[in-house]
Amino acid sequence: MRVSIVQMDIVLGDKEKNIRKGVSFIEEAVKRKSDIIVFPELWTTGYAKDIKELAEPLDGKTIKKLTEVAQKNHIAIVGTIAEKAEEYYNTMHLVSPHGLEASYRKMHLFSLMNEERLFAAGNKIGLKENIGMMICYDLRFPELSRKLTMNGAEILIICAEWPYPRIEHWRTLLKARAIDNLIYVIGCNRVGKDTKFEYFGHSAVIDPWGKRLIEGETDEMLLMCEIDLSLVKEVRKKFPVLRDIKKGY
Repeated sequence: MRVSIVQMDIVLGDKEKNIRKGVSFIEEAVKRKSDIIVFPELWTTGYAKDIKELAEPLDGKTIKKLTEVAQKNHIAIVGTIAEKAEEYYNTMHLVSPHGLEASYRKMHLFSLMNEERLFAAGNKIGLKENIGMMICYDLRFPELSRKLTMNGAEILIICAEWPYPRIEHWRTLLKARAIDNLIYVIGCNRVGKDTKFEYFGHSAVIDPWGKRLIEGETDEMLLMCEIDLSLVKEVRKKFPVLRDIKKGY
């Protein structure tokens, strides 16, 4: 599987501009023969002040547009958007040429920046076949990645807006989740600034042994990496940590 990661700057509140930029990254990823492309958290809006006004349902214009782009380019598209439903959610999407195949509402809301004032928390894991879905702050909660793993995940995708100064937290936790679960971890983090924070990028792919296959720096860029899912089964057979989990304590 070939994975592209879009380490992009986000224009606050400007959906059209962000989506146009996103489409250009998708076209470049297709030239690189990627199967899936991953965008940062809230990649169409950022944490804009009027984010609730910008929110839309999962059958709205953005998902319809992404479906058209996925169909045209034969690629799967992952990221998060502000969802308007019975409440407002920070929701991860997995769009393929068949449309919206999976979604996940962020469970762990970042209290340090009062995210609960903007969004309600989700209450279900996000899993599409062997792909587990997580959003930013979720990375700090190993029980979520473990539950996804025990339900069949072989890849964890994390979409984030993770700012300075916590760069070593990001780098360490991505690696830890891969080692904890003997799983591929794909972490996509934005770059640039908004009204409160500066974001450092360092998007990465970590393999099931904890090896960094690729890592970005602090600039806007498209990263591409090939992953071999047979390695997950191989590593888990050689090093049976998941089989040895102690139950009932």
